[in-house]
Amino acid sequence: MTSRAEKRKETKENVTATILGHPDVSVPCDITNFSKSGICITLQRDIPSGSAVKVDWDEHFLLGRVRHVSSEGEIYRVGLELLYCSKWTGPMATEVEA
Repeated sequence: MTSRAEKRKETKENVTATILGHPDVSVPCDITNFSKSGICITLQRDIPSGSAVKVDWDEHFLLGRVRHVSSEGEIYRVGLELLYCSKWTGPMATEVEA
């Protein structure tokens, strides 16, 4: 069992992730859960640890850094450390727990 310092909100959102680099690469992905400091996405592509990723979510976007990657067959589960999110202008704890 994994013990986490922050409460996570489970979700199933189909979004687009852009792996920032030269060149940028956009791929479809799913957001599986998020907290005030991170987000977990699943996709069919490996992303190197430390990479910067932009996730377009509804009318907003977030920027994250790849912290963890695990694979289950052809599906990669990627944990992003949240660097910026245009959707949340104040403390996210209230919105995450809602």
